[in-house]
Amino acid sequence: MKESIFTLLKLPDRIISKIYLKFFQEKNSLMIFNFHGFFRNEKEKMMDLVDPQTWTTIDDFHQFIEYFLNNDYNFISPNDILNGLNNDKKYIMISFDDGYYNNKHALKILRKYDVPIVLFPSIDHVAQNKCFWWDVLYREKIKSQLSKDIFFEQNQLKLKTNEKIEKYIVETFGKEAFKPRSDIDRPFTTLELRDFSKEKYVFLGNHTSSHAILTNYSSDGIKSQILDAQNAINEITGATPIIISYPNGNYSDEILKISKELGIKIGVTTTYNKNNLPLNSQIKRCMYLGRFDVSGCNDVIKQCELFRSDILLYPRIYDFLNKKSTR
Repeated sequence: MKESIFTLLKLPDRIISKIYLKFFQEKNSLMIFNFHGFFRNEKEKMMDLVDPQTWTTIDDFHQFIEYFLNNDYNFISPNDILNGLNNDKKYIMISFDDGYYNNKHALKILRKYDVPIVLFPSIDHVAQNKCFWWDVLYREKIKSQLSKDIFFEQNQLKLKTNEKIEKYIVETFGKEAFKPRSDIDRPFTTLELRDFSKEKYVFLGNHTSSHAILTNYSSDGIKSQILDAQNAINEITGATPIIISYPNGNYSDEILKISKELGIKIGVTTTYNKNNLPLNSQIKRCMYLGRFDVSGCNDVIKQCELFRSDILLYPRIYDFLNKKSTR
């Protein structure tokens, strides 16, 4: 239902983007795209272990890479942003949120096209081999044929701290609900994450220690969530992240300030917009960069064409509806 509404809202922008790209030259920018997990085939999708709206297939990812390479985009890492971007070029940075084990399926494509990614793992889930609460909610609601309630309940839970969310999940579905059902819904293990981080094309970022929506926390809680993740990732990989993905995209001036104090230099949100050049890594703007989610329920090329347009109405509507639904 949710995806159907948002698909309809994008229709005006699809028309505008086709006209725009045909008659105008798009502005040079940094576009950041976010993926979560991969389905290898239709059978995995039909298992209903995760919400298919937020996932894509390996083939979609392949098409995504080729599309932007064919349109003269340069794929970059967080370090490239710090080193400075050429104002006369167009850039793409790919991110993967949460730290699903199946992200490893991207490696063959990354090596083939010499393309980097930044992975934002929720480090407690990695350490505890624990499912993400939204996957548990989706799986159990689908099993009970209560799918109409999922979107509403997700947004209500997002108003709470992670500790309260998990307490509710355990009380509702039992402690065993957090146990992964397969390689589809599980995170990396600590050793797998360490090995994955050693790949030439993989950079790790901070996604808090427990996927905490930071606007629900006190100053001490914000600092603890970010610092614990920084330390844990350094202990696993030997490197400390310079970039953060704010869970659910939520941030505030206080969160930006604390992040910078803890060594973070770049922050990405869920705000649907391109990051126009020039982009100076020293300015505050780099702490809340826009980012697009790639949906598994819509044609990937049409999504790419849509987001390339410099005139978009949908992001304003999307942000308005999301804020309204979480009040």
